[in-house]
Amino acid sequence: MEDLPRYLAIARQLEALLDSGELPPGSRLPPVRQLAAQHGVNTLTALAAYRHLEERQRVVARPRAGFFAALPGADAAGRAERPTPSVATLVDVESRMSNLIRLSESPIRQQLHMAEAHNSLYPALELSRRVQQTLARQPELIGAYLPAARQALLHQQISQLAAEWQLDIPQDRILFTGGITEAISLSLRLLTRPGDTVAVETPVYFGLLQTLQTLGLKALEIPCTPDAGLSLEALEFALRHGAPVKCLVTVTNFQNPTGALMPEDNKKRLLQLARRHGLPVIEDDVFGELYFSGAHPPPLKAWDRDGDVIYCSSFTKSFAPSFRLGWLSGGRRHADLARQRESSSLVSPALLLGVLSDMLASGDYARISQRIRQQLARQLDQLADAVLAAFPRDTHVRRPQGGMLLWVEGPEGLDSRQLLQAALTHSISFAPGLLFSAEPRFGHCLRLNFGQPWSAQLAEDIRLLGSLAQQQLQTS
Repeated sequence: MEDLPRYLAIARQLEALLDSGELPPGSRLPPVRQLAAQHGVNTLTALAAYRHLEERQRVVARPRAGFFAALPGADAAGRAERPTPSVATLVDVESRMSNLIRLSESPIRQQLHMAEAHNSLYPALELSRRVQQTLARQPELIGAYLPAARQALLHQQISQLAAEWQLDIPQDRILFTGGITEAISLSLRLLTRPGDTVAVETPVYFGLLQTLQTLGLKALEIPCTPDAGLSLEALEFALRHGAPVKCLVTVTNFQNPTGALMPEDNKKRLLQLARRHGLPVIEDDVFGELYFSGAHPPPLKAWDRDGDVIYCSSFTKSFAPSFRLGWLSGGRRHADLARQRESSSLVSPALLLGVLSDMLASGDYARISQRIRQQLARQLDQLADAVLAAFPRDTHVRRPQGGMLLWVEGPEGLDSRQLLQAALTHSISFAPGLLFSAEPRFGHCLRLNFGQPWSAQLAEDIRLLGSLAQQQLQTS
């Protein structure tokens, strides 16, 4: 049976009761605390189950009254049309990621809200041929498991690739996952229990906030600047004087959303600080391969001699998003993580792993990722120049040295949530700053994705977005 996140398993049980009529339309559903007690989970997990059903329009929330089964008509029609989420819905912590995905599925012409590059950036036809060739040559890869010899070869290739990033990753310390999200989720599940506190950067990737919420964890937000990344002074103060922190999740290379690249001296100091306080670190290096000059910046893991850092990486941004191939190296906790994975998705698709191995061996992966980097660097300059030309005075952007995200700091009076509402009427989307904190911060900021090919239409849309921002400031 598929191993589902606990909230999703609860949601599916409730949906079965709704479908069977045992919970008739309009009936009141169990209160959140009662539902949590029934399933032996915390209230945050129970609430996440209801939020999932609310998103699917199977239940409705009534203020101070609880959750109710949706009435006939609203369910089927609503799910078929998949309406664009309201801006207020987008900033709900419990469902930010799922609501942003819904925004992606809606007919918005200019989508700049997700951390994804346009599909034209990836070699779809070339990968399609490679999949067919690999399967024709090695039909055994259609099976569930990668043959031992092929697995050993792939682990050797990953270890060699990591060595180019100044990482010493033994071949028996590599664990493939379903993208970087599963790698981080597995690590959090190992290191924490519901109710624990996890240190994160702020502004922080909204998907991480939602993961923490689902696992019943608290986020301790540590300031992060586009120039230097995580504030080590703020982290040390929190560790000395605040509540106990179970672990830190950090993106040292091209942080999401600021694009910050932590200086190497700061990475060394961060590792020393973590050691002094016995703080395990989960390092998210999903954007590390998207560097624009030189080489892949050395991750924090490069200075880890004691196995304290769980290093998480992925091929979703630099190679093939739909493959969803991530991997981790767990240091001294690697064996525990491997056992944790066995109770989750167990294995990654053998065919896709075989294709990745072939691409690494042929040098095609290096060629493809290099071309993607060059294209993203050009698109960054084009987008940043356009933003500075169109947006109000006192707008600041810091051009990242890699990744695919541009963090825009507008004047203090700018309301990016209100700006998004206006932009959606013109079929333009972006991620407003409020998404990137559990607190009401960064309201004057927004994140734009420069993974979209530059075009006359995109240039016009950025001018329009800047004009809408100007109008808002003039009328406020």
